[in-house]
Amino acid sequence: MQIFMQHFTTFLGILPTPPSGSLQTISRGAIEFFTTWISRTGGIVAFIGAVKLALSIKNEDAKEQMQSVIIMISGFMIVAAVGNLNLFSFGAGGAEAEFTAIMTFIATWVRRVGAIALFLGAIILGLAIKDKNAASKIVGLRTMAAGGMTTALSVALPQFVR
Repeated sequence: MQIFMQHFTTFLGILPTPPSGSLQTISRGAIEFFTTWISRTGGIVAFIGAVKLALSIKNEDAKEQMQSVIIMISGFMIVAAVGNLNLFSFGAGGAEAEFTAIMTFIATWVRRVGAIALFLGAIILGLAIKDKNAASKIVGLRTMAAGGMTTALSVALPQFVR
């Protein structure tokens, strides 16, 4: 048990000390900590994808090459997603105002995309009725239903944000 505690204490020694001070300082320290480790994890994923790509090129396996490129790009995307710490600096309204603005923006665009899907579904249904094509009628009705549900959900989204 003593050996376990010794190794556990050594492991805890490599972790940074927790930040102290105001709530803003603590949150900034937490954001920097998680950003650093998420970025490192993305780098490891990209490295694994690169190694896998090299091995798949050697084996001339196209499916494996595509999978390894996707893994590598995913790793780079993770690194890029957490690369800008200024993303978390909020204006005078604070994080809640920023979150509400973002969710309102998302709801607006989801509603617009849903309306487009509803419109395209109606066009597909109209053309299917003209051609007497049962399979296209089903596709049109499903597209209209998906667009209608998306539009309705985006209208309800601000009710959950406030």
